[in-house]
Amino acid sequence: MNITYLMQYVSRRLHTIVRKFSVQDGSREKVCERADLTENAFFADEEDVYAEELLSLAESDCPPLIAMGEEGVSYGIVHSGESVFIVGPVVLAPGSESRHKLPPLSAAASLIPFLYHCKAADMISELLLIQNLFRENICSMHETADYNFLDRSVTMEVNREFTDIVFQHQEEVSTHNPYDQEVREVDSIRNGDLEQLKRSWSEDYIGELGILADDPLRNCQNLGIVLVTLASRAAIEGGLLPETAFSLSDSYIRKLESARAPESAYQLGRQAEYHYALLVKEEREKKAGGEKAFVTDSRVSQCKDYIFAHLHGRITTAQIAKALYINPNYLSGLFKKEEGITIGQYILQEKIKLVKNMLIYSRYSYIEIANYLGFCSQSHLGEKFKKATGLTLHQYREKYGVKGFLGK
Repeated sequence: MNITYLMQYVSRRLHTIVRKFSVQDGSREKVCERADLTENAFFADEEDVYAEELLSLAESDCPPLIAMGEEGVSYGIVHSGESVFIVGPVVLAPGSESRHKLPPLSAAASLIPFLYHCKAADMISELLLIQNLFRENICSMHETADYNFLDRSVTMEVNREFTDIVFQHQEEVSTHNPYDQEVREVDSIRNGDLEQLKRSWSEDYIGELGILADDPLRNCQNLGIVLVTLASRAAIEGGLLPETAFSLSDSYIRKLESARAPESAYQLGRQAEYHYALLVKEEREKKAGGEKAFVTDSRVSQCKDYIFAHLHGRITTAQIAKALYINPNYLSGLFKKEEGITIGQYILQEKIKLVKNMLIYSRYSYIEIANYLGFCSQSHLGEKFKKATGLTLHQYREKYGVKGFLGK
């Protein structure tokens, strides 16, 4: 194996230094593809002192990430068996500081703008590339992230609090809200049954919602996030496109994070449940006879996912077929059989749906909407829109546009 080339590759990927120390004879090799890094006096002197201390932390099973103080400056260490590789320094993104720490480098603060900033996942990927090339037992990203970022005391604390909560509920003869009520709630979303959803909300039962945080606002925000997450998964099972469900989930969760009152946060979660149930209901009604709620061929689902992800441009059946490695004519026939409409009709249907949202909730002009969604002109969009809705773009915005978002 050309180990020097491997070190050069990792150095270029992380824009940092890669060192190799032989376990047998103590020989060393240093590679850095950044001239400005090797010419820095700090890296020629003081930083080498830390290499000896880092070597003592080499782990045979998972490569550790070592945080040097609180500044984000970090190193990765790989024990390949015959050699130990030290990769770094880099600056890890905020929130990804490893639990393995050493005292800070004296020049750490001045180094931060100079060093490469990356996500922990990017650093781990390169460390695993080195380690797994030399190992029969593959180490995974999950194992490495768990080893570096999950404090073992946290797991023990979870178990301790779990025991306390169970004991407290037994002492107070209190319970969480019944599981069967939650099942009915989730089923109503999965089936697009708005009335059943309302009934499940109004059920009377002995029980309480879980306490997910000490702060009342944070607690309701967390409860709202749980509701959105469960509702999005139920909606996908009910036939809603995963990309649609996930995008709506992202939107609701961002709003939940900015909520200022516990009641509004919790009710926003309930609103999300209703929104998902409504979308499932509409999806089912579109299907022939309202009975066919699920896509039976994964390639049709993949086709719809591709369309959703590319609604901002012009989409052809040939493009989709190429992306899915399938014959265009076969895909067209399969889609028509499953959905009852052609791929072209489905694309237009989804674009019109997005146009409606943009007319209601945005200030984008008609020409901007047309350009964004890949229509050849505003008049072309207007013609298709009126045929689908019976209204012009202006009439629709005037009739349904939210006050404060109306534009020309």
